Order: sequence, then C-alpha cells, then structure tokens
Amino acid sequence: MIHARDTRLDSIKRLSLIVCTRVCIEAVVIDRDDQQLMSDYANGDAAAFKLLYSRYEQSIYRFLYNGCQSEALARDLFQDIWMRVVRSHEQYDQKIPFKAWLFTIARNRLIDSYRQQTTSALDQRSDSDQHNDPDNAQHEHFSTSTDSWAKVSLNPEQIASLTQQSETLHSALHLLPEAQREAVMLKHIAGMNIKEIAEIQGDGAQTVKSRLRYAMVKLRQTLKELS
Repeated sequence: MIHARDTRLDSIKRLSLIVCTRVCIEAVVIDRDDQQLMSDYANGDAAAFKLLYSRYEQSIYRFLYNGCQSEALARDLFQDIWMRVVRSHEQYDQKIPFKAWLFTIARNRLIDSYRQQTTSALDQRSDSDQHNDPDNAQHEHFSTSTDSWAKVSLNPEQIASLTQQSETLHSALHLLPEAQREAVMLKHIAGMNIKEIAEIQGDGAQTVKSRLRYAMVKLRQTLKELS
C-alpha cells in the first residue's frame, strides 16, 4: 500500500517536472527578441519562425491591404513576403532590426505591384497635392525576384476581422499621396518611430514629420466628409 502510494507520488513529481520544464522553455522562446529568433531559425529552430510569424502576421497583412486596396492581391503579397523571409533567413543581417527588414520587403513588393498597375487609381495624385506636399519625387524602385508562395497564410476569419474593422479609414487612406499613405501605415500599423520610417522611406526625419502632419490633416478632413 505504501509502495503504491510512493509510486504515485513519484509519477506526480515527474509529471510536474515535465510541465515546469515545458513552461520554462516556452517562456524562454517568447522572451527572445526578433534578431535572436532569426538567428535561431537560421540554425534550424522552426519554432522561432512560427513565433516571428505570429508576431507580425496581422500588421503585415493590414499594411499590405491598406497599401494595395485589394484583398486578393494583399493575400498574394503576404504569402510572397513570408516566402522571401524563409528563403533569405540565412543571409539576414542581425544589425538590421527585423521589423524594419520585414516591412522594407513588404514596401518593395507594394512598389512592384504599383508599377505593374500604372493605370490604377492607386498611383493618381491631385494637382493640389503636387503643389503643396513634400512628396512629389518618385521613390527609387528596389526590384525583388519572383518566388513561389509561402506555406503560411491568414485564415478567412482573420482576414474578415481585419478588413471589416476600418473600411472608412481604408478609403480615406487611399485618397492620400502614396508616400503619405505609406508613412501613416508604417507609423500606425507597423508601430514604427520617425527614425525607422525615415530609414525605410529613404528620407530625413523632418521630411517624414511633415509628411505625417500633412497626412493627418487630410485624413481628418476626409473622415469628416465620409462620416
């Protein structure tokens, strides 16, 4: 009787140890920063990639969707971007913040899509914008190669919840010049600061501040008109 009880206690202790060990491991994984996760992924840690993906899947999709105004194109670009991460993770430079690297890839893919749709309304700017805003110059195009689709994607429920939340704001964003729209998305969707946005857009911090100021004034006016 005593032996059986001791055996059960030993089993409980072993189970508790296993659970505690697993919790500790998961805590260590979650606490890793993006650069460490990319390093671990390059060394064969698939769980590191899954965590990076979970951190950025929604913000990347929102950035793309608000940038291209097409759910189908946003999904295609979304998968292509993550495929690029998968293909180039071994060459990733840890000196570059992962978030900036990831959103630069997303930005460049949007630029590619803009150039492939030159007759789209996405590229139209009003004469008043050209005269009043600091965004008249075209950004330099950084081309990227065409890859296969990634094996990761948002499910329909996630997409529905993201796209239905801000249709009015989405429409207002697309009345902004491209550079202003991009700056707003990088700040309010990607959560970047002025310095990070400036590095991605290739402009000075003061230019980005002015760009955001013009954009927010226009957004307020447009949202008032649409409401």
